[in-house]
Amino acid sequence: MPEINPLAVIAECIEKAKATTDQELISDYIAEALGVLQIDNTEDDAFHMLGSAIADAVADDEEHSTSLFEVWSELEEQWKLRALSTPSAARSRCSGR
Repeated sequence: MPEINPLAVIAECIEKAKATTDQELISDYIAEALGVLQIDNTEDDAFHMLGSAIADAVADDEEHSTSLFEVWSELEEQWKLRALSTPSAARSRCSGR
Protein backbone atom coordinates (compact mmCIF):
# COMPACT_ATOMS: atom_id res chain seq x y z
CA MET A 1 0.00 0.00 0.00
CA PRO A 2 1.42 3.43 -0.89
CA GLU A 3 2.44 5.76 1.91
CA ILE A 4 -0.24 8.24 2.95
CA ASN A 5 0.52 11.92 2.48
CA PRO A 6 -1.58 13.65 5.17
CA LEU A 7 -1.29 17.05 3.48
CA ALA A 8 -2.61 15.64 0.20
CA VAL A 9 -5.52 13.93 1.99
CA ILE A 10 -6.40 17.17 3.80
CA ALA A 11 -6.05 19.32 0.67
CA GLU A 12 -8.28 16.97 -1.33
CA CYS A 13 -10.93 16.98 1.40
CA ILE A 14 -10.99 20.76 1.60
CA GLU A 15 -11.00 21.21 -2.17
CA LYS A 16 -13.96 18.86 -2.61
CA ALA A 17 -15.83 20.36 0.37
CA LYS A 18 -15.40 23.92 -0.87
CA ALA A 19 -16.85 22.94 -4.26
CA THR A 20 -20.29 22.15 -2.79
CA THR A 21 -22.83 23.49 -0.33
CA ASP A 22 -24.36 20.05 0.29
CA GLN A 23 -23.62 19.53 3.97
CA GLU A 24 -24.18 15.78 3.80
CA LEU A 25 -21.58 15.50 1.06
CA ILE A 26 -19.16 17.70 3.01
CA SER A 27 -19.65 15.49 6.06
CA ASP A 28 -18.84 12.43 3.91
CA TYR A 29 -15.63 14.09 2.64
CA ILE A 30 -14.57 14.91 6.20
CA ALA A 31 -15.33 11.38 7.43
CA GLU A 32 -13.36 9.91 4.53
CA ALA A 33 -10.36 12.14 5.24
CA LEU A 34 -10.44 11.36 8.96
CA GLY A 35 -10.55 7.64 8.19
CA VAL A 36 -7.49 7.87 5.95
CA LEU A 37 -5.58 10.10 8.38
CA GLN A 38 -6.25 7.67 11.24
CA ILE A 39 -4.28 4.96 9.46
CA ASP A 40 -1.02 6.68 10.53
CA ASN A 41 -2.31 8.82 13.43
CA THR A 42 -4.47 8.56 16.50
CA GLU A 43 -8.09 9.67 16.20
CA ASP A 44 -7.32 12.84 18.19
CA ASP A 45 -4.31 13.72 16.03
CA ALA A 46 -6.26 13.16 12.81
CA PHE A 47 -9.14 15.31 14.06
CA HIS A 48 -6.82 18.15 15.11
CA MET A 49 -4.79 18.04 11.87
CA LEU A 50 -7.90 18.28 9.73
CA GLY A 51 -9.49 20.88 12.02
CA SER A 52 -6.48 23.17 11.79
CA ALA A 53 -6.44 22.91 8.01
CA ILE A 54 -10.17 23.62 7.79
CA ALA A 55 -9.79 26.67 10.05
CA ASP A 56 -7.04 27.98 7.75
CA ALA A 57 -9.10 27.27 4.62
CA VAL A 58 -12.12 29.08 6.02
CA ALA A 59 -10.00 32.06 7.05
CA ASP A 60 -8.50 32.25 3.54
CA ASP A 61 -11.77 31.88 1.64
CA GLU A 62 -14.87 32.58 3.73
CA GLU A 63 -17.18 32.92 0.75
CA HIS A 64 -16.62 29.36 -0.50
CA SER A 65 -16.15 27.76 2.91
CA THR A 66 -19.34 28.63 4.79
CA SER A 67 -20.88 25.15 4.51
CA LEU A 68 -17.55 23.50 5.33
CA PHE A 69 -17.25 25.66 8.46
CA GLU A 70 -20.84 24.84 9.52
CA VAL A 71 -20.33 21.09 9.13
CA TRP A 72 -16.96 21.19 10.89
CA SER A 73 -18.36 23.27 13.78
CA GLU A 74 -21.09 20.71 14.33
CA LEU A 75 -18.60 17.83 14.25
CA GLU A 76 -16.32 19.69 16.63
CA GLU A 77 -19.18 20.15 19.12
CA GLN A 78 -19.97 16.44 18.93
CA TRP A 79 -16.26 15.67 19.40
CA LYS A 80 -16.07 17.84 22.53
CA LEU A 81 -19.21 16.31 24.02
CA ARG A 82 -17.89 12.82 23.35
CA ALA A 83 -14.53 13.69 24.91
CA LEU A 84 -16.26 15.00 28.03
CA SER A 85 -18.39 11.88 28.38
CA THR A 86 -15.51 9.44 27.80
CA PRO A 87 -13.25 8.75 30.77
CA SER A 88 -9.61 9.43 30.04
CA ALA A 89 -7.21 6.55 29.65
CA ALA A 90 -5.38 7.73 32.76
CA ARG A 91 -8.51 7.63 34.89
CA SER A 92 -9.38 4.20 33.51
CA ARG A 93 -5.93 2.85 34.37
CA CYS A 94 -6.05 4.32 37.89
CA SER A 95 -9.47 2.87 38.62
CA GLY A 96 -8.47 -0.52 37.24
CA ARG A 97 -10.96 -0.52 34.32
